[in-house]
Amino acid sequence: MKKDEDVEKEITTELVRELIDYDQDTGVFTWRARDRHWFKREQDFKMWNTRFAGSVTGCVHKDATGYPTLAINVLGRTWLAHRLAFIYMGEALPDQVDHLNRDSVDNRWKNLSSSSAKENMKNKSMFRNNTSGVAGVSWHKARGKWEARVHSGGERKSLGYFEDLAKAAEVIRTFKEVNGYSKGHGKELANYVDRTGLCL
Repeated sequence: MKKDEDVEKEITTELVRELIDYDQDTGVFTWRARDRHWFKREQDFKMWNTRFAGSVTGCVHKDATGYPTLAINVLGRTWLAHRLAFIYMGEALPDQVDHLNRDSVDNRWKNLSSSSAKENMKNKSMFRNNTSGVAGVSWHKARGKWEARVHSGGERKSLGYFEDLAKAAEVIRTFKEVNGYSKGHGKELANYVDRTGLCL
């Protein structure tokens, strides 16, 4: 079995552009009509193009945390659409792709940024199980105080315990400003396009 990185080396901008159209302004992917050489039989060639050519493609799925992504099957392999966008545009594949507005199914080119796991952690929505209303602040039952915590450098770091929620929130805000977090980090969940589970 080929490793993912081997498959990524084989797929090219030319190949992706032959099979798929990508609208940079809307982030929508559509199937292009395929030439006869892609099919063993004439009837399969005609049937595929009649059914799929020009149609929007992709399936939106949610992972265990509720995080949705758009996936597209290309020649037997499932790709995340935002990675296909980089290939389509002739850009090198980054370690990770950051959706700047935190909507992970908004694949407009202006919303996609080359990123790393460390950088991506600085542009995340508030966790769904947050109960304090402030990302990074939670109630520490044993101490009877609010704890301010952040993920930095791949590790979880405590910034202290506070009687006052507002003080804990201020400590978090200051830390994020100093350490280059995005303005949207920790805000309410992004307004994801409601296409979950829909295959196109």
